[in-house]
Amino acid sequence: MSTSSSSSKNSVKLVKMGVFGAAAVIVALPMSTTDGAKADAQSNFDREQTMLMNLKGKPNSSGFFIVMSSEKSKAIVSDLTKALRQLEEVDKAYAKSRGTPDSRYLDATKLKLINVTKSAEKLHEELWDTYQELKRSIQNTLVLDESRKAGKE
Repeated sequence: MSTSSSSSKNSVKLVKMGVFGAAAVIVALPMSTTDGAKADAQSNFDREQTMLMNLKGKPNSSGFFIVMSSEKSKAIVSDLTKALRQLEEVDKAYAKSRGTPDSRYLDATKLKLINVTKSAEKLHEELWDTYQELKRSIQNTLVLDESRKAGKE
């Protein structure tokens, strides 16, 4: 029985690691320079512009960490939801076994768990919005920078 449980837990860990790895690849993919036009465009950027572009998705960049944190917060929401459902079922069974099926002994904990789950959902949304804002800001900054360069010439 414990071997089955242990292998199940290991499978869940492997799946989670795969999801996080896939998210990292997806984030880094738009930055790949296999396309010749994109490589030429990047070679025209100065060091600071390249650094700015790399914030979006290179491994260990701000964008990478934001996306990874967003994915982790999504997993936290899922885990907390499972914990809440389990708590509700156990509380219901316990109350029934004590002859008081309408009583809820764990309501205070349930309320805190609901609030924490909502906070985790909000964190996930805020992180994703932050990443989208980062991408827009970088794009706008580079466009403004290029228009200033064109105006000076």
